[in-house]
This record gives sequence, structure tokens and C-alpha cells, in this order.
Amino acid sequence: MTICVGVKVNDGIVFVADSASSLAQTGPEGQQIISRVYNHGNKVFNLFRGLPIAAMTCGLGAFGSESISTIAKGIRVELMSEGGIDRDNYEVEAVARDRFLAKFQALDANVRSAASFEFIVGGCSSGNGGSEIWKFQFANGEAPEPVCIVGNGVSDIIWAGQPEACVRLVLGISSQTPSVLMQAGLSEDQSTALVQAIRASSTVRLVEPAMPIRDAIALGEFLAQTTASFVKFLPGADTVGGELDIATVTKYEGFRWIRRKHFYPPDLNRETDHVR
Repeated sequence: MTICVGVKVNDGIVFVADSASSLAQTGPEGQQIISRVYNHGNKVFNLFRGLPIAAMTCGLGAFGSESISTIAKGIRVELMSEGGIDRDNYEVEAVARDRFLAKFQALDANVRSAASFEFIVGGCSSGNGGSEIWKFQFANGEAPEPVCIVGNGVSDIIWAGQPEACVRLVLGISSQTPSVLMQAGLSEDQSTALVQAIRASSTVRLVEPAMPIRDAIALGEFLAQTTASFVKFLPGADTVGGELDIATVTKYEGFRWIRRKHFYPPDLNRETDHVR
């Protein structure tokens, strides 16, 4: 499982994700049982070197024998090669949409129907003064059109994966609240209306459009780390954990790593555009 957090302000976008990758087995009664957790998965990506475009993912960790990390790097090669996207004329929405769709459709039908996969792309389109975040979500064998979840000129927080801690902390409810209200006898419409009323009075405003990008980084890190700590004390496997990878996208600096894990000691790392 995963926690992915995005914070969008006027100055740019921050993407934060943990490193836990879980392997599940089907139990005797058909339930999914976590059999192993690895803490070095990669879920934040640079999709085009030099352009203000970033991505992060949660859900299915591999398409067939290729991890999502490997597929994302392959897509980066395609996007940057001849016949990829024109760096002077592109839309964030179009980045990677058809490539991931083709990969998903090539999966076995049983895998497609049982798996869910979210791929979130954020950045600035060419000639556009602002930034936007789009989500590609595959579930139940279907791959609907991508949705703009935070548009140009809007500041907000997004999350995906295991967001229960974020939901409780920011919205003041539980993700189970609607179903609990319906179990108590409320209709679906009544439950929806009551949840909306609770959220309207309990949601805390943590993001301001004028928030500096450094503070947006701190907020994203706080929410992701809080989720990891929350999950650690829940029964079962620690399905959120490992190091946090953090990246920013700004109009003029483009993609920048803020924190990134490595295979080798930091003093051997030749990259200088991130902190480690």
C-alpha cells in the first residue's frame, strides 16, 4: 500500500510518497493477506528532464513483470525521444495517458479486474502561467478518462493510497463515516448530506494560495509522515513506511528532488539537484 500526498500552491506543486511496497496472497476464504512488505519502492517520478512535470503512483505496483517505476522510466525515454512530446507545445493532461493505458490493457483480464492503479501527473503546460494536477485511475478492469483534480489557479491538498489519517486530520471525519450513517438507518442521500455538513464545519484550512513552496514541502511531509506513524500502530503489516521521497515542480525551476533515497552513499551521488 501507499501514501501519496500532493500540495498545490501558487508557486508550484509538491509530491510526497512513502517507499513501502506490499505483496499480498489470497487466503483460504478469498481474503487478501499481506505476506511481505519492502521499504524501497519508488513512487515519485520525473517524466521529462528539464520540464515542469512530475508524477506519483499508488495501487498496483507492477504491470506484469515490470514495476511501475521501470515503466515510468521507459515512458520518460519515450517522451524525451523523437516522436515524443514537443517541449515547446504540450499539455499536462496528455503526458503518459495513452502509454499507461496501453500497458494496462495488455494485462491479463483477471489482473485488470482485481487491481486498482492511480497515476497522478502534475505540472505546468507549455505557455501556461499556472499548474494543474491530473489523475489517471484504473479500477475493475476499466480505464476511464483522466480527471483534473486540481485546476489552474486553485490551491489544495490531494492524497491517495491509504489516506485515513489525512481524512481524519484534515476533514474531521472518517472514510467509514458514510457507511456507518447508512448502517444506522439513514438513506444514501441523507448520509451524503450529513457528511457534507460535517465536513463544511470540521475541515481545517491548511493551504493558502500564497504559501511559499518551502512551507508546502513541510506540509506534504507532515501529512505523509503522520500517515506512516498512524499505520504503524494499526493492527497488521506496516503497509506505509520506508523513506519519504519528495519532489517539487515550479514554473521556472522545473522538476527538483527535495529528498530522494539512493542505492549507494550520498557522497558517491553525482546529482546535485536534491537534498541528500
